Amino acid sequence: MQMQHMQNMDRRRHKRVPVQFWISLSHPLLGVVTGQVHEMSHGGLSLSLDEEVSLFTMMELDARIHGEGWDDSMPALPVQVVRVSNREVAMKFLDVDEENWELSYMEDELAFDFDPMYREIA
Repeated sequence: MQMQHMQNMDRRRHKRVPVQFWISLSHPLLGVVTGQVHEMSHGGLSLSLDEEVSLFTMMELDARIHGEGWDDSMPALPVQVVRVSNREVAMKFLDVDEENWELSYMEDELAFDFDPMYREIA
């Protein structure tokens, strides 16, 4: 199991950082589902759902991220489910313009490197 986890980490394109945001996910059939975001990167995020919901791999939703330090004026982000394990879900961002993404949210990536609250996930 540990070896599989290490192999998955080696395949990641983007640095992941721990965060303390909450998320609302919208889907035409499910309505709105909420959860707690644990980690984010330029490519996606991992979260824990607040309640048991039937999500499946490849499912597409609109995600609105909320919390201190997040720009609430940002529009909902299209996401796709890549992994589900009980209430733990991994999602990738769809159609994200990386140039604009870097300028908006992750522009202060240096803050993650120097703020002890943020650490790179090893």
